[in-house]
Amino acid sequence: MLVIVSIVVAALMIDTSISKIYVFSTTTTQSLLSLRMSIYLAIGAIYVLGQYFVLGFIKSKSTEIKTKKQPYLSLIHRAVRIVQYVLTGVFIFVIFQMTLLSRYDVVMIIVATGISYLLAIVMLGLLAQRFISWFRSNRNAVVLSYGLASAILAINCALTLVNVVINLIDLPPSVYPHAGFSAPCCYPGSLNDILYSAYSTSSIICFIVTWVATALLLSHYSNRLGKVKYWLIVSIPLVYFLTQFLPLFPDLFSGFRQSNPILFSILYTLIFSWSKPAGGILFGIAFWTIARRLRQTSSVVSSYMIISAFGLVLLFTSNQATVLLGSTFPPFGLATASFVGLSSYLMLVGIYSSATSVSEDSNLRRSIRNFAIKESTLLDSIGTAQMEQDIQRRVIGFTKLYQDRMAEETGIQSSLTED
Repeated sequence: MLVIVSIVVAALMIDTSISKIYVFSTTTTQSLLSLRMSIYLAIGAIYVLGQYFVLGFIKSKSTEIKTKKQPYLSLIHRAVRIVQYVLTGVFIFVIFQMTLLSRYDVVMIIVATGISYLLAIVMLGLLAQRFISWFRSNRNAVVLSYGLASAILAINCALTLVNVVINLIDLPPSVYPHAGFSAPCCYPGSLNDILYSAYSTSSIICFIVTWVATALLLSHYSNRLGKVKYWLIVSIPLVYFLTQFLPLFPDLFSGFRQSNPILFSILYTLIFSWSKPAGGILFGIAFWTIARRLRQTSSVVSSYMIISAFGLVLLFTSNQATVLLGSTFPPFGLATASFVGLSSYLMLVGIYSSATSVSEDSNLRRSIRNFAIKESTLLDSIGTAQMEQDIQRRVIGFTKLYQDRMAEETGIQSSLTED
């Protein structure tokens, strides 16, 4: 599965990179158009097959949970599968339009982006609600950090969706083969400018908050590596990501920029287009280390942690729908944007199923505590909190069932609620 996810991540990175450097194209010859279509079809094939294998992997690993006490996970899985089928249909329809009509309709891009991002918002919102609920039961800084990260990611996806849809609506209804950049104007102080600023700010915040959560989760490695070395290593993705927002950075290479501005712009764009995937890899490593340590203790929970790791990597790779504003031909970035909902689902099902598995197995909770490592506190906290909430729900359900009888026999009205 690691090989499949790696191929998908590489394909999505190529997808967004081509979209970002499309602005530097000056001609549209038939041979160049054929090359672009070939690359687009290859990316599309990886997207379609990749999501098929990912959904199959989740289904095979989630069987135990779905047959026990979480039947609605099965409903969510079926809903996600239907959504991905619809997105695949839209993707194929766009290909047919380009093949038969030498154009594609912008409304299809809006539909695909809207469906995928609405799914992501729902999945991340549910995940944030779970983390906050676990934090209320078992106050842990790492749990709170991931809860905030999930909530901010949901907000960022919402802002991304609004920003993309409003800008795409301003474009002509159809896109034909063309060279260069074709995007709506954005005047200072306009709605588009405000939305883009809000999107950019939320992107920075969600990256930083997720980085903080990851740094806290892996902080025990500072004892092995040394604090200075640990923070230097962990800070590399953060510095890499934030550097692109520093206005003085291009001045460091002013000579190269002035002598060859197009090449400089292409390299500059490509280098920083990979900053979010690089951060996603770091964030995924945190969950991957948990999975590796749990492999002998619980293969089920280990698998769920791997699913969570894949979800984080794919989410930070695919959450780049703004590349669609360039209205390239073919629409590079569509496959990437269509993956964001599935990526969010991976995070939800992986983390929540891990918590449920840990909550149901006292021996597993004991083994996790015996690890005596920082990573185990996340699983221990959410697993214990989930167990306490399950017990509370059962007690409340039992009490409500016999509430009237208790009131008649004791004269005391039960005050238990689900809050």
